[in-house]
Amino acid sequence: MFASVVHLRPAPRIDVPAPWTALVLHEAARIEPDEAARMAWYRGDPIATLGQQTAESLVACGRHEEVLGFLRAAARDLGLTPARAFAAF
Repeated sequence: MFASVVHLRPAPRIDVPAPWTALVLHEAARIEPDEAARMAWYRGDPIATLGQQTAESLVACGRHEEVLGFLRAAARDLGLTPARAFAAF
């Protein structure tokens, strides 16, 4: 007569980096090759031009494209990325 009640538990949280986290850290590696320094930046250094938030907090709230843009601009400013131009086919 009545449906049975099933108790659903949430799945255990697995600490796996989100794809956007991996992409941001990969882009940051072009600027900072040292992994410890890169992780310290990602987790603890506020980005002035992005509202004084860390890259980690920005990625967590879905603003990964802004962080990627910031990193790409920084790489360009440091001369680590060639300017885009038309290539011969």
